[in-house]
Amino acid sequence: MATRRALPIRIMACGLGLAALPLTATASERLVIPFEINRLEHMVVELEINGSTPTTGVVDTAATFAMVDSNVAIRSGVIPPGDDPRMVNILGVNGQRDYPVVHLDSVKAGNVSLIALAAAYNDDINVPGMVGNVLPASAFPGDVLEFDFEAGTITAYDGRPDVSKRRYSDKLAYDVEGGLIFVEVQINGRKGRALIDTGASLSYVNSTFAKRASMRRNDELTRLILGATGDKEKAWVVSVRRVRLADFFVERPHLLVSDPVLLEKLGLADEPIMVLGLDFLSRFRLQFDRRNQKLILSVPGDQVGGVDLNLSAEATRLR
Repeated sequence: MATRRALPIRIMACGLGLAALPLTATASERLVIPFEINRLEHMVVELEINGSTPTTGVVDTAATFAMVDSNVAIRSGVIPPGDDPRMVNILGVNGQRDYPVVHLDSVKAGNVSLIALAAAYNDDINVPGMVGNVLPASAFPGDVLEFDFEAGTITAYDGRPDVSKRRYSDKLAYDVEGGLIFVEVQINGRKGRALIDTGASLSYVNSTFAKRASMRRNDELTRLILGATGDKEKAWVVSVRRVRLADFFVERPHLLVSDPVLLEKLGLADEPIMVLGLDFLSRFRLQFDRRNQKLILSVPGDQVGGVDLNLSAEATRLR
């Protein structure tokens, strides 16, 4: 059986601060960006660069710097990096790399127009699964940032989060560290921290969390999914009793375990960490109440009593 990738190619993380991002929507107008989940299970939005070049990209809660594909930049008339460009360090799952910085006159998504945007110049050509254009979720203003996976929209607005009485919801506090959003999660009754990452298609845990929560290694699924045997794999599959996030839980899922460079560089390798990707997050409506630093999770009222989903993409779908 051919070996399958256990982790998404890219989880954007550390970078430099964002440039100023004025917006052209009116004060009373909600900022709305339509999106769809593509065949690679990325949350893709339609973009227009410099008012002329249509393309696609992702809005990523775990990105702290914008990125533009070099081919798109060239077609858009972006001035390419010179001999001694400003550089930005981008940290991802498999390591880190310095990218030259270029400047975009404008980026339009839905009814949102960002101007004077600094972006990493992505010249990784033909890398499978690589997302060439990335907008950090932090680029959008508003008291509330909402990801509605049923409607296929990202919305930013001021005031209180709109929570329908016909939905079951719960909220939990979140912390922001280095531009990344963390919430508390429990696995097998043990607490850890979860990174909210809309740029990742899969959820996984690190080996520290796997050990502390007594997650049972599943060798059969490990061989089936990863095409490997023995004890030296960089990733493997475990079976757990329960994952709980706020008042929602998943019974007896399988999870991927991995220790990517990302967590080591962030100083999190010795902490119990879970990365929550779209396989988990897309089952909810996510509302970030920025004024109070609360994340509200909601599902339709007829789904009360848990969340019917599996984790870790192909691994769990084979159950």
